[in-house]
Amino acid sequence: MDQNGRVAIASQEESQLWVSYLNGQNEQGLWDLDVIAFEEKDARVYDFPKNDKCETVYCNIEGIHWIDENMLMAVSDKMKSHGRQDFKCFEKDQSVHAFVLP
Repeated sequence: MDQNGRVAIASQEESQLWVSYLNGQNEQGLWDLDVIAFEEKDARVYDFPKNDKCETVYCNIEGIHWIDENMLMAVSDKMKSHGRQDFKCFEKDQSVHAFVLP
């Protein structure tokens, strides 16, 4: 979550990033569990970049961190072994990635 309450959540299965705001913080900075909720009207979904054949290559994004209001860092986990993932996922596994939102 960034300093403005914006949240980014990665989907490995869809190779997408969901961005919205998390509401429900009180004046003391604590979360009120009775009212905490994501802001759905401003939610956006972004696709992670594809390769030159329009195939998914960001298969295992695990973590997201805001650098500033438009830039995110992402880390990817190791590709699943024993044929459980296509080999095209190997190029981006166990890596750090930088993305700028449009």
